[in-house]
Amino acid sequence: MTTPLPITSRGVAADALVEIEGGADFADDVIGRHLSSSALRGSDRALAADIFWGSIRWRGRLDSVIVPVFHGDFSRAQPLIRVLLRLGAYQLFCQDRIPDHAAVSQTVEIAVNRLNKSAAGLVNAILRRLARERECWTTPPEGADELGRLAFLYSHPRWIIRELSRQFDESELARVLESHNGRAPLTVAVNRLRWSDDEFLQFLRSRALRFEPCALLSGYYNLSTSSLSQILPLLDEGRVTVHDVSAGLAAELLTAEPGWRVLDLCAAPGGKLLSIYQRMQGQGQIVAVEISEERAALLRENLSRVGAESVEVQVADARAFTAEPFDAVLADVPCSGLGLLRKHPDVRWRRKSHHLPLQHKLQAEILVHAAELVKPGGVLVYSTCSILPSENSEIVTVFLKSFPEFHKEDARGFLPDAVVNEHGDMETFTHRHDTDGAYAVRLRRSPAAS
Repeated sequence: MTTPLPITSRGVAADALVEIEGGADFADDVIGRHLSSSALRGSDRALAADIFWGSIRWRGRLDSVIVPVFHGDFSRAQPLIRVLLRLGAYQLFCQDRIPDHAAVSQTVEIAVNRLNKSAAGLVNAILRRLARERECWTTPPEGADELGRLAFLYSHPRWIIRELSRQFDESELARVLESHNGRAPLTVAVNRLRWSDDEFLQFLRSRALRFEPCALLSGYYNLSTSSLSQILPLLDEGRVTVHDVSAGLAAELLTAEPGWRVLDLCAAPGGKLLSIYQRMQGQGQIVAVEISEERAALLRENLSRVGAESVEVQVADARAFTAEPFDAVLADVPCSGLGLLRKHPDVRWRRKSHHLPLQHKLQAEILVHAAELVKPGGVLVYSTCSILPSENSEIVTVFLKSFPEFHKEDARGFLPDAVVNEHGDMETFTHRHDTDGAYAVRLRRSPAAS
């Protein structure tokens, strides 16, 4: 009878990372599932999460220091070996509170238990060498060009840096990349149909939870991520929801009023939709469209939790959905997600440059179809969680040339000046606003001719 292996923080992180190596999407779902089944608690649970996310966030730089001392093709090594070397190196270089000997020995122990002596010896030798040659962590590869230097220092793929360099000057580009490697706060929105902000703040103070109101939009608060376990009852009861203030800003730009008929295309997981529902005070008709049955089921669950069962959820392609025209339409289109790199660092490795042209085609098609669903005089908001002009303003510019019955309305009349760019579009950036990166533009359809 074999003795079960002990459940450790590093072991849980390693298992989750191996699943990511196998091509699993949505890293937050993967680590959430592994943590839930692990029975880890407190600091052990926090350590597992930190190792998991840190190894993903710094994967590019970690690989750059591992590859030169790895004998053979690192990309063809067993997934668990790659994972153990990355998480071991992450502990050595990025976790000051973990002694080198513990980072090495406890990582090697996983290799001993799950691989073989030869693999364990390899992991041990490489990690010990990295511990001795610490300067490798701060030294870009010899002969690296500027893109390569930035890719190493900030752990981003070259193609993303190339795209961003077209938009930001050298000094701001460094701040953009640096912001993506920070830790995102836990941002929650109060469901004002369930209770008031004052009641929520009283709850936080009674538990000595630190909070900071979001300056950009009322009803949103930043908490430390360690507060999540203490607000879980509120999430279960639908009293608060977790979504970024940038989602609330895009929903605010729609200015949906009680009694309106509103359409939300590509609606899951529902952060913007919930904001719209609250603004309408549950009065009116809201139709939510989602192409995936699985994501639609998640959306229905989220809506039920906050008491928004009256929202009609339909499973359909946003480019083919048909209905009578709406007072307002939100086209929150699929995108590269490059505004989410702080919160979802795995996106930088999953997205590839060749995805962008296909994404642009889809975005333009959804926008055109969304326009057909806006009644004369109605409002259309196009939004993304990208910070690339090619997915944002450039899509809108082409659209407006082809659809003269629509015109752009300046977002300054609806949102704080701090999030409105010189063209009157909403733009948020992690390095400027401490939010997700996002874009939204408000378009008005001309009234029907009399």
